[in-house]
Amino acid sequence: MAGRWVLLLGVLVALGGCTTVDMARVPTSERGHDVFVSTRDVAGPYKSLGVVQATRRGVLLFGFADPAGTDLQSDLDEQLLPQVREMGGDGIINVRFQQTQYTLPTRILFSILFFIPLPSEATITGEVVKLEAGAQAPGQGSGSVASTR
Repeated sequence: MAGRWVLLLGVLVALGGCTTVDMARVPTSERGHDVFVSTRDVAGPYKSLGVVQATRRGVLLFGFADPAGTDLQSDLDEQLLPQVREMGGDGIINVRFQQTQYTLPTRILFSILFFIPLPSEATITGEVVKLEAGAQAPGQGSGSVASTR
């Protein structure tokens, strides 16, 4: 009987360490994406305008509440994209994302220990580029999927 409890406890601990996947979407304008974001390089000619980094720091209250907005979407929308637009860039290439992640058991523990906030941080880094004549943003080349009407 004790072996079953140990096995059950082991399974619960293993399930608590599952991977989470976060994603952020670039908002579209009337003319399509006004700024593209790519984790790769672009094929066509471009001019590098510099490296940009946006970091948001805050705390998670009760293990889950994020009043500072330290998620990737907030970091992208409120900090990174405005910097790219100010620099006059068409997009960001070689983007790297980093965000603090906590397992479910940790979040549950800190919801019980509500008076101790969990530190949280989201960082996005990339190279701002201005596309030159003949270059196309990723996903807009001849091999891209046609839009449906």
